[in-house]
Amino acid sequence: MSNPTLRYSLYRLGIFAALFAVVMVVFALFDLDRSGNVFIAIAVAAAGSAVISYKFLNAERDAMSEALYERVQRAKQRIAEDNRAEDEAVAAPVTRIAKEAS
Repeated sequence: MSNPTLRYSLYRLGIFAALFAVVMVVFALFDLDRSGNVFIAIAVAAAGSAVISYKFLNAERDAMSEALYERVQRAKQRIAEDNRAEDEAVAAPVTRIAKEAS
């Protein structure tokens, strides 16, 4: 995968899904299949996946962060270029009028 954000998100989702499945199997083994336990399983899987992701997905998180930073910098550069072009377009008639009045 070439998109670091997508790769990181899919890894996180995969870890969450695996942990959720494990917790649900444990609940089934201990005959704890009541409806409220699904929410507990989701909470346990979310907390566990956050810890595992924080610990083991450093490289993917750094790559995603760098890609997002570069994207923001390119957007800022485009905005600055657009602002310069707009300023020049607005200033040109004013400069021409000022020269003609002199």
